[in-house]
Amino acid sequence: MLAYRPGERLLAMVFTFVAGFLDSVGFIFLGGVFLSFMSGNTTRSATAFVDGKPHLMGLAGSCIILFLVGVMLGALVRRLVTRSRGLTWAREYVLLLICALLVVASSLILLDAQRFGIAVVSVAIGAMNSIFERRGEVAIPLTYMTGTLVKMGQRFVDAFFDGSHVVWLAHLVLWTSLSIGAIAGALAFRWFEIGAVHFVTVIVVIATIVNARVRAIRRERGLPI
Repeated sequence: MLAYRPGERLLAMVFTFVAGFLDSVGFIFLGGVFLSFMSGNTTRSATAFVDGKPHLMGLAGSCIILFLVGVMLGALVRRLVTRSRGLTWAREYVLLLICALLVVASSLILLDAQRFGIAVVSVAIGAMNSIFERRGEVAIPLTYMTGTLVKMGQRFVDAFFDGSHVVWLAHLVLWTSLSIGAIAGALAFRWFEIGAVHFVTVIVVIATIVNARVRAIRRERGLPI
């Protein structure tokens, strides 16, 4: 994360917040199934299978599939744009994809097709993992925190062996962003139920516009993208 510019790190924090918010909303709406925590859904699906609960097993399994579809869509858009316009344009188009998916999700919710709406949200969360990518790998994990917590613990120990405290604190910031988003999502669901998704859609649209404008200015000035 520290390899990115401050503005990019802020963007990562925004989308980690969004992931936590949406995961919390989805978790409550679906009755204990995650939209971004696929390890949890794998365990949920497996235990439901053993307990003879096919509905819960299918629900958790469906979320895994939808998340994977989102990951593949994000990766596809990034690679197609990289091939046609260059690597520096990939992020803008991935963000546009996420915007489009969340607008569709919000529209479905407004049309009272809530289950379809939350399914599209799961796809959007999967696509978020292509926002920050380097050499074909996720550079900043936005929707899952297990690896981030592992790195935070390792870098914390390293800080006492000539390492820097800044490194583990950067991982802590990401985890905190997701946690705050999850709390905000739970509170918003209490007041607005599934309509809480609309607030995040607005946040993502604004973040996408600001990101595009900042990167356009940097291109005009000949600065690194």
